[in-house]
Amino acid sequence: MQYLSADCIFPVSGEPCYNSVLAIDYNGTIEGIYSKNDLNSPLYEIQHYSGILCPGFVNTHCHLEFSWAKGLISEGGGLDQFVRQLEKFRRSVSETIILKAIETEASGMEKSGIVATADISNGITTLAYKSKSNHYFHTFIEIFGSNPDHAVATFEKAKSLKAQFESDLSLGSVSIVPHATYSVSEELFKLISAFSKNSLLSIHHQESEEENRFFKDGSGLIKARRKEFNPNLSSYSGTGKRPMESIAVFFNPDQKLLLVHNTVSEQQDIDFIEKFFRHAYWCLCPNANLYIENQLPDIRLLRSNNCRVTIGTDSLASNHQLSILEEIKTIQHHFPEIPLPELIRWGTLNGAEYLGMDNKLGSFEKGKSPGVVQIENINVHSLQFKPGSTSRLIIPAQT
Repeated sequence: MQYLSADCIFPVSGEPCYNSVLAIDYNGTIEGIYSKNDLNSPLYEIQHYSGILCPGFVNTHCHLEFSWAKGLISEGGGLDQFVRQLEKFRRSVSETIILKAIETEASGMEKSGIVATADISNGITTLAYKSKSNHYFHTFIEIFGSNPDHAVATFEKAKSLKAQFESDLSLGSVSIVPHATYSVSEELFKLISAFSKNSLLSIHHQESEEENRFFKDGSGLIKARRKEFNPNLSSYSGTGKRPMESIAVFFNPDQKLLLVHNTVSEQQDIDFIEKFFRHAYWCLCPNANLYIENQLPDIRLLRSNNCRVTIGTDSLASNHQLSILEEIKTIQHHFPEIPLPELIRWGTLNGAEYLGMDNKLGSFEKGKSPGVVQIENINVHSLQFKPGSTSRLIIPAQT
């Protein structure tokens, strides 16, 4: 048995523990958290760590396949410019560079304390890494396509990709999901819905005001980009409704649905989504929001509605690192009233619950094996991070 102490231990399932010891066996399974006074004996060799110990982080939104794009995309230009620059650069990058970047950045992500990741894949480039990794990945095979004439072919390609991932992976799971509310035809939505009735779903949601504008009357930058990529596509005049209200008919209300970004979500969106979906999760990627749109979601509004919040890193095309700690630091900086135990829960247990992995991950509870992360250089008394706060995985998770 290993006995670990720290200035503070965050079990997530309960209040922060001071003057305490985490007992964990050599397979990584939690035995319990005890008072130091109860283990005051030479029989117990206690290893002390500075700062905080918490369970391994869960990253609910990542695009590892874009790791090659680190530092290439201009910041603050808006989503339309981001998409265009990404398309421009991706045409010239070699497979060797892509594979090397995935391996380097995924390894760094894991060392920072992330023990499970929901990762978006549009192709096969991440499979080589995932097939040899002990990290838990849920892979979302992401589909986009506004042309209804291509729906069947696009979906068949996604099914083939899903089968290839499933045949080569010894750990993890795979599902087929739509890219965004505005980038999938009705025909393609129906195919996804029929095939993925009991699977985890994820969708990019309200990343910019242009998305609301497009569904309201079919105008704006999304309309222009849609027409540019599909010159023969019929015109679209919108629905007069909000994005998710416009496409909810294509979803099973009992499925777990992850809404990613939510940068411009308002009360009316939350009201509809929380009423329609029984298991809606709201994923925040604050550093990507600032990188692309220089805007953050109304996190106070999500909290006031008791929304289930998770945290993602997005990709290195829209971020400087793949670190849940850095995302939490950004949220705490802009919303200092949010208690740190709540933020840690968003980055651990809530994500584990969404992935259906909360029986193993997300909290220091007896019988779980969530991994142990050390967070250093923190004001332990105020539970406030510093710019130089860092995280590292000291005990791996067992998934």
